[in-house]
Amino acid sequence: MGNLLGLLDNPMAMGIVSTAILAVALLVLRAILARAIRDNEKLPKEARRRWLVQVRNLFFLLFVLGIVMIWAEELRLFTVSIFAVAVATVIATKELIQCITGTLLRTGSKSFKINDRIEVAGVRGEVIDHNLLTTTVLEVSSHQLTGRAVVLPNSVFLGKPLINESYTHKYVLHSFKVPIKMDSEWSLAEQDLLTAARQECGNYLEDARHHFTRFAKHEGLVSLGVDPRVTVAMPKAGELELVVRVAVPARRKGRVEQAILRRYLVFTAARVAQKEAEKEAAKAAEKETPAAPEAIPASEARKPRSKPNLSRGTTRWRRSRKAAVSPTRHKHRS
Repeated sequence: MGNLLGLLDNPMAMGIVSTAILAVALLVLRAILARAIRDNEKLPKEARRRWLVQVRNLFFLLFVLGIVMIWAEELRLFTVSIFAVAVATVIATKELIQCITGTLLRTGSKSFKINDRIEVAGVRGEVIDHNLLTTTVLEVSSHQLTGRAVVLPNSVFLGKPLINESYTHKYVLHSFKVPIKMDSEWSLAEQDLLTAARQECGNYLEDARHHFTRFAKHEGLVSLGVDPRVTVAMPKAGELELVVRVAVPARRKGRVEQAILRRYLVFTAARVAQKEAEKEAAKAAEKETPAAPEAIPASEARKPRSKPNLSRGTTRWRRSRKAAVSPTRHKHRS
């Protein structure tokens, strides 16, 4: 009994006991709440994941506050010592301080939340977790999950621009480029891409238009156009690109883009096949048609025919005629 009373009179021992009790109590409560959230089938998976992260961060904050309250007296006594090493501590923990500052920036600006798809510092992925120091994303490449988790320090939000691809929630505006040859029939390619985009997006286009109208009204923005568009770009001399912009569901950007490209390739292949068939038909028609007689040039047709030069022949004939007639004349004279 005396040992127990002595333990209660020792502030250090009481602080250790209080800290242990606080930790056990918070761990038990956190486990109970986490199990209740996981077993609640009424909540969607995204909502359950978001609640689990929030509960964990809340209990961590409660634990830190409890530690501060339990050891407040001891912390007060060490204030002078802490102040003496404050500069060294700041230098040694600069990265941690920046991470905490990045967390405050993220929380205050509401730049993203769980399940949003973001891109920062060259990393693109879906947010699955975030805490006081780090943010974890599932990496996305070419609109497909790679299965790799990337842990980003929250300090990256202080110096790098962040892109939130899920800002408009259910539907987003997606753009992609299609390079073509400069000497090709780009106007026909533009029409094929526009037709493919309209056919692929026609099923949900009205729903997307209502969604963007409500979103623009809520955010105080100008209403965004959702009709498919194709514009022409020349990034460099001699290069041509067709830029396609469509409204797509936030989770189906890659699928819609692939579907549009496949339709475009089908249209292009059909056009090429039609041209080849026309060429073959023209060649077959040339073979079946008999060869026409060679036309006489107009200059030759108009040129008058030259008469044969009979002057020399005529003169020789006359001389031979005289020679044959002369003996006969001499006979008559004699």
